[in-house]
Amino acid sequence: MFLDEDHEAFLAAQLTKETLVDTQARMGMMLDLMPMGLLIHTRQGIIFGNQEASRLLQVPQDQVVGRHFLDFLQTQIDEAAQQMDEAFKGRICENSTEADIRTAEGTVRTIKLIAGALPWDGNPVVQLLLQDITDLKTIQNALHRLTITDELTGAFNRRHAFAVANRFFDSTRPGSHALAVAVLDIDHFKRVNDTYGHAAGDAALRTLSQTVRELISTLQFDGSTFARVGGEEFLLLLPEMESDAVIAACEHVRCAIEQQPIVTASGVFYATVSIGVAMRRPTDGSFDTVFSNADRALYRAKESGRNRVGIDEETLQSRQRLTATK
Repeated sequence: MFLDEDHEAFLAAQLTKETLVDTQARMGMMLDLMPMGLLIHTRQGIIFGNQEASRLLQVPQDQVVGRHFLDFLQTQIDEAAQQMDEAFKGRICENSTEADIRTAEGTVRTIKLIAGALPWDGNPVVQLLLQDITDLKTIQNALHRLTITDELTGAFNRRHAFAVANRFFDSTRPGSHALAVAVLDIDHFKRVNDTYGHAAGDAALRTLSQTVRELISTLQFDGSTFARVGGEEFLLLLPEMESDAVIAACEHVRCAIEQQPIVTASGVFYATVSIGVAMRRPTDGSFDTVFSNADRALYRAKESGRNRVGIDEETLQSRQRLTATK
């Protein structure tokens, strides 16, 4: 009788074990069907990862265990670590974190991370949900570039340049940070259109933009912004540069444009630019004031014969005073 009871108990236990194993296998299959990566993580490392997590990290699923998720992060490491720590303490994490990960194969992907506490035999364990948003961010970045870029020339557009300049004004005290504004205008642009056609005029605008942007990159004008602000008018913002360096930079730009051939179906020709320069003064209350000063300096450069750099009167006087004290 006791043997029968023991046998029945053994069979029941065996059935329970098989049922548990089967349930775990089914749960594993269900988790592998999730469209998001799932990692179950102790403080020491990963103890489970589903197929999507394996794909995201580019690590075979059977080799995910034992790795530490933070080792894959390239950005927002502190924020993700804090989010995981909150989850380990059983606190609810309401915010997600967007971060870049570098996969085992060296690819960089952008993910959205959500961390949450997970009951696990009384041990501190968290579940990490990883959503691959790389393609979404690529689309968002492309759309953002469209909103801030001039379609014809590839330079920034007027709205973006003015927004950058106004933010600089709002975030810095007058006199504490230098800001130079240079306004560039193609000389005799109407003559270019009339002589070679509007397609050639467009080519001139594109060539000028490419020349200046390449020069900015070569000379490493840190923090500079180059934008098309009108038909043939461009704007160059140069923060944290003194007037002598600004004028030298503008001369570089002027000479580079003068020497750059413009190749079109109508033939090859050259164009020149006039440039007006103004420095931010302690009394300037807004960017519009500095821009207007640079625009007037541009007008004087045009009146003086074109293909030259004109300097705002106040900027010129400041340079002269500085030179006199040396």
